Amino acid sequence: MIALFCSAGLADQTRAGNRRKKAQGNVERFVLAPFSHAVHMDSIKIITFIEIPFFALQFIKTGDQFTASYEASIALQDKKGREIGHNIWTDSITVTSYSAAKSIVKNRKHFTSFIVPKGQFELLGELQDADTRKRGTQKQKLDFRKLNDNPSLINPTFLLSLAGEWGFEKDFIPTRGHRVREIGAGVHLLISGFVETKPYEIKVQIADLKKSEKHLETLTGDGQNGYFSQTIFIASEQLEGLKNDISIELEQEGRISKRAITFSTYKPGVSNFVDDLDRAMKQMKYILTNEERKQLKGKSRKEKKQLFYDLWKDRDPTPKTEYNELMEEYYGRVWYANENFDAWAPGWETDMGMIYILFGPPDEIQRSNPTASNPAMYQVWHYYRLSKQFVFKDQNGFGDYRLDSPFIGAGF
Repeated sequence: MIALFCSAGLADQTRAGNRRKKAQGNVERFVLAPFSHAVHMDSIKIITFIEIPFFALQFIKTGDQFTASYEASIALQDKKGREIGHNIWTDSITVTSYSAAKSIVKNRKHFTSFIVPKGQFELLGELQDADTRKRGTQKQKLDFRKLNDNPSLINPTFLLSLAGEWGFEKDFIPTRGHRVREIGAGVHLLISGFVETKPYEIKVQIADLKKSEKHLETLTGDGQNGYFSQTIFIASEQLEGLKNDISIELEQEGRISKRAITFSTYKPGVSNFVDDLDRAMKQMKYILTNEERKQLKGKSRKEKKQLFYDLWKDRDPTPKTEYNELMEEYYGRVWYANENFDAWAPGWETDMGMIYILFGPPDEIQRSNPTASNPAMYQVWHYYRLSKQFVFKDQNGFGDYRLDSPFIGAGF
């Protein structure tokens, strides 16, 4: 399954790695993504997805396969805490490789829908790992009260083509529009809102990073239903920039409602987790050969940028496709290191970050407890499948773990 919500959130947090948010348990790292549109003059349909990345679950090896079992749920409450509805899924995921079981990109999606009036609500998502019994929860406030003032626009929704039923028109799945990789001929934009029973007009414009604004489309209606829900198509050639700002303006008898939404794409062959090529180049230091380091010396920024693409192209396990699995996995590990290893430097530069980036998640972690005779704290990471182990010592009692013995040389 493609990552439409999760990868976006993760990629955005790459920049936040240096800000050191408190690390969460993996089971809490699912995504709760609601999308809304008007279905009646006083009603809104909320289609909510729960996206479960594989790395959030504990996979158990059985024979040549790895299986994770879980229970996921989505519920909606009104402002008084009364439940409006809920849905529960009990399922399992089976993969054939350890790397797939720890993937940050692969995921499982479930969705449900609710029809509500223009009020206040709270969305609750929950994920429980059936094997570890660990549980993660998320909550989101939804406030539709301002939609009582006509005319009013609901946050628009991008729709991508994907075979199946996803709560919208058949073969269309919603996306937040952040760093979308493949859009084919283009993307649809669902525009919805509420109006008086009078004529109205909607203008849609787009601007790229250079701030050059272009008119996309004008929609009109008579307002007889008191609401509208219309879709326009934006061709891929109209999404020229990596970042495209789209503005929607609804006008009715001099009254105006505005909304803005951004659709961003990636250069083919570049990881979802890369948003700064200069930083991404530095983060390659663990896997560059001496010859490759020499190639980078004395090069201009433009030349280094081209070398970045060339170096990863040489490492692409599927060079005939736009997707570089190894690059995605590498920078996914960089992101994870930034989020989880808080110490004397950005997470990817710590000793724990280096080992995690090179070898992935350990098969087992042993932690010591300080004693009067030995106050130091240790972590031992075991990689049984690689016949390796790494010992980290807390240097100062504040989680500054460093390798007890220097590590030289590695391969990815």
